[in-house]
Amino acid sequence: MKTSYLDYCFSTIVLTIAGLIGYLGGLASSSLAVFLGWGDFRVLAAVLCALLFFGISCVIMSRLILFFYPLADGEYSMDSIQFFIWKLYSVLYYFGCGALKPFNVMFVRPFVQYLFGARIGKNVALGGTLVDPHLIEIGDEAIIGENSVIAAHAINSGYIRFGRIVIDSQATVGVNATVMPGVSIGRGAVLLAGAVATPGTVIPDGEMWGGVPAKRIKSVMMLHN
Repeated sequence: MKTSYLDYCFSTIVLTIAGLIGYLGGLASSSLAVFLGWGDFRVLAAVLCALLFFGISCVIMSRLILFFYPLADGEYSMDSIQFFIWKLYSVLYYFGCGALKPFNVMFVRPFVQYLFGARIGKNVALGGTLVDPHLIEIGDEAIIGENSVIAAHAINSGYIRFGRIVIDSQATVGVNATVMPGVSIGRGAVLLAGAVATPGTVIPDGEMWGGVPAKRIKSVMMLHN
């Protein structure tokens, strides 16, 4: 993947800003712990609050980047501003998610992805990894299996391709499955464990697909009307 000195410079700047905010947040929380008589916990409070403030700073800066430079579907060269913006956003996303990991228990995962731009419905079970959450939409009661990867970009032959991914309500993405850019998984549909939904694949409502690349296997019963 092509990188330049500008990538390193801007990444360093935004991470330094987030780090400074995290440091100040940790320092303030440590002082507050002492003030409240919880001096024995001041180090723990400082570390946790520093991580929290760092993570929230990454969220805010990443959303500002997308507000001013939204990354739309399409194919772009590695010399384009879109590629540069994507790399900057990705740095904030991965470092931010890492900082928020102590707070990112299973039932909080969808909310963290929502903060970074994903559109996520109610009662979603999110066990997999979202890449480019700002281009991913997951409907109510969908299940994203452990170690699955939902990636809304692909890099090939000097170009990066962005494609919005839509996983409809009550759909299931199996363990270790891969969903690539531009994929649509219909309501109540199932992508089996280990399957790969290649770019542009459309899985209709209520169908089960599997294999590499994923192909239709059979229809499945819808859970709810």
